[in-house]
Amino acid sequence: MEKLKLENLNEKIWNFFASVDLAVALFIVISIAAAIGTVIPQQLEPEATIRFFSKFLSMDTSLKIHDIVSLLDLNNVYHSWWFTFLLFMFALNLIVCSIDRLPNLLKSYKLLPQALSMKVLESMPLKRQLILSDVSNLKEKVSETLERKGFYVIFFETPEGIQLHAKKWSKTRLAVYLTHFSILVILAGALLGTFFGFRGHMNIVEGTALDFIISDEGKTIPLDFQILCEKFEVEYYENSAVPKAFRSYLKILEKDKPMMINGKETVILEVNEPFSYKGFNFYQASYGFQPTEHAEFRFTFFHDNNKKIPINVKFEEKVRIPNSSVLFSVIDFSPALGIDEEGRLFNMTTDMINPAVLVEFEAQGKKTQQWILKKIPQTWETPYGKLRFDELWGAQFTGLQVRKDPGVPLIYFGSILLCIGLFVSLFLRPMNYFVIIDKNKVIFYSPTLKGKVTIEKELNEIIKKLKGEEK
Repeated sequence: MEKLKLENLNEKIWNFFASVDLAVALFIVISIAAAIGTVIPQQLEPEATIRFFSKFLSMDTSLKIHDIVSLLDLNNVYHSWWFTFLLFMFALNLIVCSIDRLPNLLKSYKLLPQALSMKVLESMPLKRQLILSDVSNLKEKVSETLERKGFYVIFFETPEGIQLHAKKWSKTRLAVYLTHFSILVILAGALLGTFFGFRGHMNIVEGTALDFIISDEGKTIPLDFQILCEKFEVEYYENSAVPKAFRSYLKILEKDKPMMINGKETVILEVNEPFSYKGFNFYQASYGFQPTEHAEFRFTFFHDNNKKIPINVKFEEKVRIPNSSVLFSVIDFSPALGIDEEGRLFNMTTDMINPAVLVEFEAQGKKTQQWILKKIPQTWETPYGKLRFDELWGAQFTGLQVRKDPGVPLIYFGSILLCIGLFVSLFLRPMNYFVIIDKNKVIFYSPTLKGKVTIEKELNEIIKKLKGEEK
């Protein structure tokens, strides 16, 4: 008795996990959870999350919603225990469904075909009858017509006449299991990325290199290579503080040796044009202004014969103008020089919209000062020659977003399998015709109306062939 109760319990549990209703319910819940994870900002600081809700609700309500969001991990949906549990349940449901139904399907392929009774044939939902005047070699004509359409044909002798079984794409019923397997592969890739992947950032100042990443959780992740920022530049729309484009010139160093990326030592990283190295994906995300000790002002001096001479100088460092006794130094800098209503100079922003330097010249014991603006050529003319300010190098940093997701190859592979499985399931449905040939009469039966349009279209073409209406 106890054994019987245990067997009944096991059967109920098995049937529960093999239920299509469970699959539909899980799919709906997972979809809703994914939608929540898309709407609610993920992995942000509490202040940022509260600020997000305060755009639509009062501050008190936003604080209460934040508490609920934090309690249910709705601000970290894809890494939450309950979302992982839902994925696990969905995977388990697919596995049990496949195990429950696959043996019977495989068994059906091993059964020897046999003639069906007229009672069974007449119960089929689709029936078409054809009367032909030419009955010579009718069996061969029907068989040849079906085989040209790709059907596999079997004959049986019955009291009602010749019974013919025509089958096509019968093995495509296995495509649903390919679809199940592909979903499991995609889920495995997603979980692999969740538990073993990460997202982080790197802020690299021009002229320096970093060999670690700061993850979104604040952890330091070391790299076995360095990323050197040779240069960073921003382009702005004319007469605007809006950036048009910004890019980083990067090198990958291993043991101080530059590595080749796509055949080049220097990678130009721009927005929406990431690059990958050793499973890490690097994206141009942000930039900023951060002067350092190694920063230097870069000028071009135009000699009398218009020869261009580059000059690099650090802040307050005195440098001699070529072929003269005049010394100059940079004593002030503005990334975006502006003039107020009273004619006073001020910094409009920390972005390099229109960099300017205040240069002090020293000649024969006398000192003079002059502002030189990068984008204003008239300011390049000095009493001692033409001096163009090119850039402040080493004072900007590039912000890189870094991602590593070891599950991506699995997701790509699973997606390809899913497309194949869905294509076969939707467009290569199994087709079966049962045909009775009796003298000049041919009767077609079909056991299913799934894909009725395709079945009837195919049957109409077969009938037209037999009537001689198509060649």
